[in-house]
Amino acid sequence: MRRVVRLAPLYLALLAYSALVLVPLLALFSASFKTAGEVFEPQLIPQSPTLENYRIALEKFPLGRFLLNSLLVSLAVALGQVVTSALAGYALARVRLPGKRFLFGGVVALLLVPGEVTFLPLYETVSRLGWLDSYAALIVPFLATPLGTFLLRQFFLTLPQDLFDAARIDGAGHLRMLWHVALPLARPALGALGALSFLSAWNMYLWPLVVTRSTQMQTVQIGVNMILNEEAARWNVVAAGAILALLPTLLAFLVAQRQFVRGIALGGLKG
Repeated sequence: MRRVVRLAPLYLALLAYSALVLVPLLALFSASFKTAGEVFEPQLIPQSPTLENYRIALEKFPLGRFLLNSLLVSLAVALGQVVTSALAGYALARVRLPGKRFLFGGVVALLLVPGEVTFLPLYETVSRLGWLDSYAALIVPFLATPLGTFLLRQFFLTLPQDLFDAARIDGAGHLRMLWHVALPLARPALGALGALSFLSAWNMYLWPLVVTRSTQMQTVQIGVNMILNEEAARWNVVAAGAILALLPTLLAFLVAQRQFVRGIALGGLKG
């Protein structure tokens, strides 16, 4: 009983924070089913629920194409970051390299560099390569991430050295040890990195806005802004478009939630 009383303020604070996060989402979800006449009414449950807003959003705007572009880009970026981070993290954790500490220090230093600093050089590089308005411009600059390298390096350091010694005795090289020993044990960290990478790529707005020209290459975040600009008087249609853009990320997080939490917790156990 004392423990419950002691933790009651914490639970109340978490409940209040959850309400602050969930209430706007519930209001948005509710507005997407409301008619134009009741969209500004305070009740959360629509009096006359309708799917007309979703029909308008899907028929008037190429949201299907936007969603497909975002899905392809997000999956490619997530897969690329998992692969490159696994290779780099394993090398920094388990391979004897000259200047390895210096290299790892460079990775940590890159974590402190704001994205705005590299935005213009990335654009210049993509433009000179002729990649503007293509999937290459949306995917290639983000196939590697210092956060993923740091996370997996920290995780690989927590694995018992005896496992790698036994594999080495059996004649395994570093690639086999990575594939058969490290990666199967690193599924929580890989799941966390994959979820983070997918969500980050899905929510990109400024970079796709700058490097794409045609509607066929634009992503769903640009699509939501397009709906907002053209349907400013019909917030129920805007809400329907926003919900369509939100659902994939919500589903991705729910699927990877356990791996996400475990990976973040285990990734910082050892320095």
